[in-house]
Parts: sequence; structure tokens; C-alpha cells
Amino acid sequence: MNGCCHWILRSPNNQSRVNDRLGIVGGTFDPIHNGHLLLARFVSEEMSLDRVLFIPAATPVHKDHRDDIAPSACRWTMVELALEGIDEFEASRSELDRPGRSYTVDTLRQLRLDHPDAEFFLIIGNDNTHDLANWHDPEGILGLCTVVAGSRTIDSGNLRQDPIGARVHVVDTPVIDISSTQIRQRIREGRPVHSMMPDNVTAYIQERRLYSDP
Repeated sequence: MNGCCHWILRSPNNQSRVNDRLGIVGGTFDPIHNGHLLLARFVSEEMSLDRVLFIPAATPVHKDHRDDIAPSACRWTMVELALEGIDEFEASRSELDRPGRSYTVDTLRQLRLDHPDAEFFLIIGNDNTHDLANWHDPEGILGLCTVVAGSRTIDSGNLRQDPIGARVHVVDTPVIDISSTQIRQRIREGRPVHSMMPDNVTAYIQERRLYSDP
């Protein structure tokens, strides 16, 4: 994930908030699903966050091998649909409006410029915790935010032996066993996915026939 477009949070008097605790959930969101939403919810409550920004990646660095990624406009629409009615969750076009690859550290640097008084919390799933050291400029990421991982399946003992992993804040959350890969596969096989995503996202996918072809 990354960021370039200015996403300014406004208070009722149209002034940028200060001392906000902002969560950040980035990813391809291909498609966004209930696992993303539940992870953000549990971490937000545990860390007392004011807002959580969902930032779809424009050019995902770790998905270069895939040629079936849904168009960015569709992924953006699905994120907007998924967040409808959740006041403390907001969608950001930060990475979609910036050319080039989506590096998390670049997103954080831009967000720091946009919100100089905010405290940032990068929310990741347990599948990303042990790979964090391989991200682009992990030290830069850790210097700009608190990285928070949520899952009961994380082996915190092994994580603590990793110089990067030792600096990840682990939140005990229910196991959320849903993946975008699993959803795409089920759609291709004609199997139901209604319980895995918000209903309006499922309806959008069906209308656009996303993921239906091999």
C-alpha cells in the first residue's frame, strides 16, 4: 500500500483534527471482505482508534504475478460499499491517485504530511507479520507508525525472536479465516459467498460478473 492523494479528516467545524489516533488498513481488496472489517473493528476497539482508513493499492507490489486483478475502479467501489454506514471507517484514494507501485512507507510519509499531529497504527493480518521484514523499508515503516497485528494464530514467541517482528504490537482477536483468494475461487466455482462479504459488495460483484471467468 502507499499514499499520495491528500485525505484530510475534518471535524464538524471543518478543521483538521489534532492528536487523532488513525488506523490504516491497506491491501488490494480484491475483493474486500468481512475479515478486513472485523480485523479493523477489533483492533480499533483494542487500540482506542478515532478513525480507520482503508486504502486500496493501485499497483500492489506483492501481486505482480497476478494478471486477473479487478480494475482499480471496481476495487474502490467495493471498499466504498463495504464501509457504508460505518462512520469511523473511511476509504482513501491515496494510493489509487498516485502513479507507480504502492509502497506502505510512501503512504505513511504522505499521511504524516497530511496529519502532522496524528498517531498512526498500521493494521495487518497474521499472514503478514512474519513477512514484514521483507517489505520495502521496514525500518521506515516502524519509524512512522505502530504496526498492529490481530489474530490468535500468531506465534508471539517466534515473532519476538525476529528483530522486526519484536516491534509489532499483537492484539488478541478471534480467528478470521476468510481470504480474498478463497472468495475469488468460490465465485469461479459457482459456490455461495454471501456470508463472507457485505451484501452490497456481493451484489456488486454479481452485477459486474467479477471473478466469474478463469
